[in-house]
Amino acid sequence: MTSIHTGWMEKRQFERIDASIKVTYCLIPKAELVQILSDPSYRESSADHLPELSKKSATFHAVTRDISMGGMALVGEQAFPADSALQIHLYLPGYPTPITLIAEVVRAQVDANGSNGTTYRAGIKILAVNRKDVVHLDKYLLAEKIRQRGAKK
Repeated sequence: MTSIHTGWMEKRQFERIDASIKVTYCLIPKAELVQILSDPSYRESSADHLPELSKKSATFHAVTRDISMGGMALVGEQAFPADSALQIHLYLPGYPTPITLIAEVVRAQVDANGSNGTTYRAGIKILAVNRKDVVHLDKYLLAEKIRQRGAKK
């Protein structure tokens, strides 16, 4: 009898790269998410044409644990509301402006309870990235993948 392994690794479309990248994020109400994702101009311009989003929600800070073109793991000091949408500003090393993306929280949990307080972890699925930012994110991921593979030899 053979068992079929259906772990989380097989479900990912993109390979994740271990990386600690600073991010800021704010929550997006689900009603606005539908409107944002249906707007064809989103893919042509940055999410900066939606400045009202960041004014409606507090801005929080977090750090990636890993990242791919399809998602990331975030760790922060605030709990990530399950099944919520986020506008994320990703600060890639060596890139002058943050990459803006729209994402949703697919998993949320307590990461650690320690003397410095509680940290929270979330599995994030990327829903939309500006077209010009996709190129920068893809270049960063490829360079980081090559660097990490070289370090293991």
